[in-house]
Amino acid sequence: MRIAGATLNQTPLDWDNNISNIKAAINEARDNQVDILCLPELCITGYGCEDWFLSDWVTETALQHLIELTPYTSNITVSFGLPIRFNNLVYNCACLVRNKEILGISAKQFLANDGVHYEPRWFTPWQHSQIENFSIEGKTYPFGDILYEIDGVKVGYEICEDAWRPDDVRPASRLCKMNVDLILNPSASHFAFAKSDFRYNLIIGSSERFKCTYLYANLLGNEAGRMIFDGEVLISRNGTLIQRNDRLSFKNFNLVYADIDFSTGKVSDAPLHPDDREKNFEFWEAVTLGLFDYMRKSHSKGFVLSLSGGADSSACAVMVSEMIKKRHKRTRSNRIFK
Repeated sequence: MRIAGATLNQTPLDWDNNISNIKAAINEARDNQVDILCLPELCITGYGCEDWFLSDWVTETALQHLIELTPYTSNITVSFGLPIRFNNLVYNCACLVRNKEILGISAKQFLANDGVHYEPRWFTPWQHSQIENFSIEGKTYPFGDILYEIDGVKVGYEICEDAWRPDDVRPASRLCKMNVDLILNPSASHFAFAKSDFRYNLIIGSSERFKCTYLYANLLGNEAGRMIFDGEVLISRNGTLIQRNDRLSFKNFNLVYADIDFSTGKVSDAPLHPDDREKNFEFWEAVTLGLFDYMRKSHSKGFVLSLSGGADSSACAVMVSEMIKKRHKRTRSNRIFK
């Protein structure tokens, strides 16, 4: 089975942009004969919608876009992230769609509520082991804590924060007891120094402790002004990292995949080492990406900077210059800056 994760550079409530990126990732996955594709957390709406998540309009529009995306899943299984209103409460969900048919909707069980995350303000945590029925256009689908089966492969979810909890309470522990083969983790995990190293230990360690394949797909870019997402995608099998992507890229989406024989445990890729980047270089990549996304998503044509002669303003000027150089190098064109 060929499994893939794709990072997406989304913008809150920019439906056209978000759906376009999703379709492009699905098309590339299908061109590469991917069987299962995991997209990031809340990729249909964007993660940074804040109080708009409480609006009926947002959940209704997101659900309608999910319905419109199902025809694009011909001969592929795709995990979509979106908010779902159920029994007048809003849940952070991942919907698994296979060959144009919805298999079910999994709901996040642990909500991030520290630092820059305020998920309990908008979402309700789902109770573990609980499954309800959810109706979409007259059809009923399982909703909640679900174990799926695709061509004999058992598939379960941890949605971002679910994986950052102690092993005795996180969903992976219960999935392991049910002999799960593949855990999908769609995430919106903000960039911070050394966070990728911690994430490597978490994902690789989880695949080893829970005896499974673990696929992690994070959002990318400066999505809503306050946070930068590094767009990391990781695939690990039984304690071995077998695939990762290029973090902090200027691409609208980035997809990586791996071939795994779930009956024998064999994989097509040689083991990889973590992406060990020097701190100052990682800072340069994150800030230049953040500046570029902030400029284009706010529909600005550039930055205005008052030069005081101090370190702060000088650093800002250098970072904007580096942003232009980096974008020019990646695209071989500077038309966007004219």
